[in-house]
Amino acid sequence: MAATKSVVMNSHRVGSFVLLAAGVLLVFAGLASALGFTLGGMIASSAAIVALLYAGGVWFGRSSHADPSVVLFTRGLVVASGPLSGRAVADLFSPEMRGPIEEGCRKALLGQASRFACGAAQLFAASPVRSSEGAVVFGLLLSGRVAEAEVAAVTPLA
Repeated sequence: MAATKSVVMNSHRVGSFVLLAAGVLLVFAGLASALGFTLGGMIASSAAIVALLYAGGVWFGRSSHADPSVVLFTRGLVVASGPLSGRAVADLFSPEMRGPIEEGCRKALLGQASRFACGAAQLFAASPVRSSEGAVVFGLLLSGRVAEAEVAAVTPLA
């Protein structure tokens, strides 16, 4: 399943790149022909394209401050809220860490809290989030310093 997801994501990026390249080419050709194929027209076309790309990047770009240290996830192992909403939990971390993270998240959705380390000894804590009736409705994944603080808070220091 992971290989299929990777192929789909890569084809999505290829399609986006092709559409972007075609759009830039058409805008450049249209503006250059409207302004005449002079040096000034070429510079004006290039400036318009750069301004449009910058504005699009600012408008549609994701927050650069997205932090995966506290992640609320759904039964589909998808981030439920915040700037990372809609992304697969496994996609937030490096490929070698995805297996243990998915396993810990699945345990949390079954009602079992767990702590585990993976990658460069990064600590994780996965916990179920229950409704007022006691049913598991979400999972919570803590990583890095947040998970370390959670462990320190419940582990006796003696």
